[in-house]
Amino acid sequence: MNNNDFQLKGSVITTFILEFSDYHATEFEQFLTSKVQSAPDFFSHSPVIINLEKLDLNMIRVDYLELISICRRHGLQPVAFKQSPNLDSSDVETTGLAILNQRTCGKNQRPGAASEKPAPARTAQIITKPVRSGQQVYAEGRDLIITGSVSGGAEVLADGNIHIYGTLRGRALAGVSGNLDARIFCSSNEAELVSIGGHFLLSDSLETQTWKHPAQFYLQDETLHVSPL
Repeated sequence: MNNNDFQLKGSVITTFILEFSDYHATEFEQFLTSKVQSAPDFFSHSPVIINLEKLDLNMIRVDYLELISICRRHGLQPVAFKQSPNLDSSDVETTGLAILNQRTCGKNQRPGAASEKPAPARTAQIITKPVRSGQQVYAEGRDLIITGSVSGGAEVLADGNIHIYGTLRGRALAGVSGNLDARIFCSSNEAELVSIGGHFLLSDSLETQTWKHPAQFYLQDETLHVSPL
């Protein structure tokens, strides 16, 4: 059992998806303790969708109420289970949480839409003003381009890549719907936090040779890297 049995992935702006490939309550609690302690403010009160799709629930017993209780003890707020063929809806109903189907939880695709012409790719969202402290910008389904700076206490998110032509002092989260190939680029790295596909680094890990210099962030072998531009 190791941390690869659990994944905490960024979904939409403040929602995370918990994916399980195995489940034991003790190991799961240890995983959450480690993850949340590394960035308590980042995860505090964040909504969570629970995905048991990869589990054989005939072989692995999951106490849904216990799982939810563990999440809540660590400040996460479970809001729903993702629908899967082996999920017992009657057991889920006792928890009071919803069951999200693929249309709600994943791509918004109507039944039979696979045979339709795919929608054209969306152009990048461009922000020409500085993103100030307390502001949050989310580019859904596309890249985000910011021609100014991102202040400390601000947060910018995108399902695709993020390009910041000024200084990044706040938080930048790319690939928030699970795109592990997304990247973050900035002209000056002074970030509080960066995240790609749910993998994140905090400021104390970012003060490398790229600090206050142009930098790019990318995932490689499930590890978030920062390198000079």
